[in-house]
Amino acid sequence: MIKKYDRLTQLDKIKLFIALGVILTVILGSIDHFVYAWTGRNAFIGLFVATNESIWEHIKLALLPMFVIFLVGGFLFSKKVNNYFLAVYGALSVTILFIIFAFMGYTVFTRKSILPLDITIFTVAIILGYLTAYRILFMPKFKWLNYAAVLGILVIVIMFLTCTYHALDFFLFQELYVK
Repeated sequence: MIKKYDRLTQLDKIKLFIALGVILTVILGSIDHFVYAWTGRNAFIGLFVATNESIWEHIKLALLPMFVIFLVGGFLFSKKVNNYFLAVYGALSVTILFIIFAFMGYTVFTRKSILPLDITIFTVAIILGYLTAYRILFMPKFKWLNYAAVLGILVIVIMFLTCTYHALDFFLFQELYVK
């Protein structure tokens, strides 16, 4: 198996990384939905996984696995591609925005959450995020945008860590009991 991996081109390795990233993010994000309850509502664990039924907390289901996977990818690929940090920021941003707009878009009409549609939105958001990252990785190098992207990634991480227990009075942070 390792010999076969060694024969892959750099492009093939990145494609494999993106594909595995999508699969692992969907699986781990789905499991993360239950981790807070499984740990007895552990406050520290709650920083990283959903603690309630708000849109904000459910976005974390995708972000934690993505962040960890991209952290690993950083060690493997950041020096071998043009815009690694910009790609990570793009992936996280697209995933967040798609979840928000798609969920809000359909619940405006249905007035309720539909679980199969929610799962589809979650999965599509992750796929779009990783595809965004893939496209950005091969764009011409934007050195200053990569520096700005590091700041953007830090802002996203700090917002999610902070707003878990200090939520703003805004619809994204309100628990949804939409039936």
